[in-house]
Amino acid sequence: MTESPVVGRGFGHGKVILVGEHAVVYGHAALAVGISTGISVEARAGTGRLQVPAWQLEAAAGDDTPVGRALAAILGRLEAPHLDFVADAQIPSRAGLGSSAALAVAIARAAAAASGRADATDAIDAAVTEAETIFHGDPSGIDAAAAKSGAAGTFTRAAGWRPVPVLQAMTICIGLSGRPRDTAAQVAAVRRLRERLPAAGDVLALLGRLADDAGAALGKGDVDGLGRILDAAHGLLAALRLSSPELEVLVHGARAAGAVGAKLTGAGGGGAVIALAPGHERDVLARWRAAGYEGFRAQIAAAPAGAAGAGGRT
Repeated sequence: MTESPVVGRGFGHGKVILVGEHAVVYGHAALAVGISTGISVEARAGTGRLQVPAWQLEAAAGDDTPVGRALAAILGRLEAPHLDFVADAQIPSRAGLGSSAALAVAIARAAAAASGRADATDAIDAAVTEAETIFHGDPSGIDAAAAKSGAAGTFTRAAGWRPVPVLQAMTICIGLSGRPRDTAAQVAAVRRLRERLPAAGDVLALLGRLADDAGAALGKGDVDGLGRILDAAHGLLAALRLSSPELEVLVHGARAAGAVGAKLTGAGGGGAVIALAPGHERDVLARWRAAGYEGFRAQIAAAPAGAAGAGGRT
C-alpha cells in the first residue's frame, strides 16, 4: 500500500531552563532557551491520528487522553481535521525539556502548512496555548515561547517572555536521569518548605538574580562566567531539596569530565541535567555513559540584540 504524500511539516524546539526554575513561580525571573534538538512532524491526509514512535505513543483527535484532546484542539483552531501526523521526537517526554510544547508547536506548524496557512502566526499561537492548557492546566508560557523561537529569553509572570541576545553559539550536554520528573509534586514541596523556612524565599530570589546574571553572560559570550552561575544555581536548588542521587551523579560526573558548570534543569527530583563543557563534550557524555546514563549534545544558537526570538524552522 502506497503511503500518502507529506502535505505539511513542522518543527518545535526542545527547551532547557538555564537558571531560575521554581523562582519563576514566585515572581522572579527564569532564563530559558530553545535548543537545536526537538520534534519534527510530518502531516499527511488522514482522519486525525498521531504517532510518536520514539515515545511508543498513538492518539486520535478527541479520544479521552490529554494528547488526543490537545490534538483535537490544534486541528480545530487551524481548521485541519483531515490530517494524520507522525512525529520524530529527538527529546524524551517527561524530562523537563519542554516535550509537550515542542510537540504542540510542531503539529500546529505542520497543520498550518498543510492547510496553506503557514503564516497564520496568531492561529498557531492560539492552538499551542490551548494544547498546553490541556497538558498543564495553567502553563506559564515559557515552554511554548522557547519551542516556537529556538532562542533565549527571560520570563516572569508579570512581563512574560523577553528575548535575550546570545553573542556566540554554545554547545551544551544534556544528561537524562532516567527518572520522570513530577513538576506539580516538586512545586508543592518547595511551597511547603518556604512556609516552614521563610529563608527559602531568599534562596528563590537569589535564583532569580542569577537568572539575570546568566542572561548578561550570554550577551557577552562569557562561557566561564555562565558555568560558575550554573554551579551556583545547582547548589541553591539542592538546598531546596530538588536534586536526587541520579542528578548528583550526572552533575558531579560532568564537572569531573571537564565541565565549567553543570546543574539540574526543570522541576527537579528527576528529569535532566545540563552541562557546559567547551572542548570536553565527548568526555562528559562518555562519563555519563560509563555511569549508566544517556545523554546528548544540543546547540544554543547565537542571536544578536534585536534578532533573539526570531527562530523556528518548518
